[in-house]
Amino acid sequence: MVINTDNVEVSALKIGVLVNLLMAIAGWVAYSVTGSEALLLDGNFSFISSLTTVGAILIIKSKHKRTVVFPYGRYFYESFFTLSKGVLILGLTVAALFQNIIKILDFIEGKSLEKLKTGPILIYMGLMLILCFGTAFFYRFKNKKIKNQSTILSVETKASMIDGYMTIAIGIALVLTTIVPESSEFSFLLYIGDAIIVILMCFFLMRIPFGVIKEGFIELGGGSLQDDKLLKLVDNTIQTYIPDSIKIIKFHASKTGSSHLLLIYAKPQGPEVNVELIESFRLNLFENLEKEMPNPEIEIVLRP
Repeated sequence: MVINTDNVEVSALKIGVLVNLLMAIAGWVAYSVTGSEALLLDGNFSFISSLTTVGAILIIKSKHKRTVVFPYGRYFYESFFTLSKGVLILGLTVAALFQNIIKILDFIEGKSLEKLKTGPILIYMGLMLILCFGTAFFYRFKNKKIKNQSTILSVETKASMIDGYMTIAIGIALVLTTIVPESSEFSFLLYIGDAIIVILMCFFLMRIPFGVIKEGFIELGGGSLQDDKLLKLVDNTIQTYIPDSIKIIKFHASKTGSSHLLLIYAKPQGPEVNVELIESFRLNLFENLEKEMPNPEIEIVLRP
């Protein structure tokens, strides 16, 4: 049975929009109860994620459209989304880092800070963990169903994981404040416990948005395919179907969103070139690689 990749992506992302909105509302409510700026940031992160997910759905519905300006389709929208989402995640992570560093500096300088109120933090933490990691697992499951062809589901999975880890950090900090007495030498945790944990988590998670940005940048720049396993498959397929009348000089494979471009540079072995044989070679490659390289464009360039 042929699986419609677009339908799988859109159905998964629609659920993601609703889940992110629910998490945003929960974060704002929890902030109003506890006074933790980290929870406000958590809610804002979820709200922005819901808005960007709506944009992702619109991209999926328009990416296949070919025009005179975009003869190969608009798959670069997906790469742009990946890059933008990575920058957004990085920006929110850096904002959380500096916001909580400032909070600690204010405490050191003796400024008056309110003690954190734990309130229903355990309920919030449990709900967020189920929603964040559940959504990440759901995205990953759907992407695996279409052989991990969706760059959008991949980046959304990472975003949900980051949100989940941030929730764990905030929850641990707030819960710890309930067991620290005011007279203890660790009483500072009553005021900046969440800030310390969030800063540590920011440093730990910083590599994830950088990885997402790198992926989007390479795709938008027309860089070589980074999947070594897929490159080996392409090489083996070329060697299997290459006709005796040509010699392969080199090949270049690149990925843009959910599309792939394969350029094969070849040299004729004789004075004449059998065009039908070359076209048969190209079609064989197309038929054997289409399942692993969705929306492929395969071109054979002959050089003297």
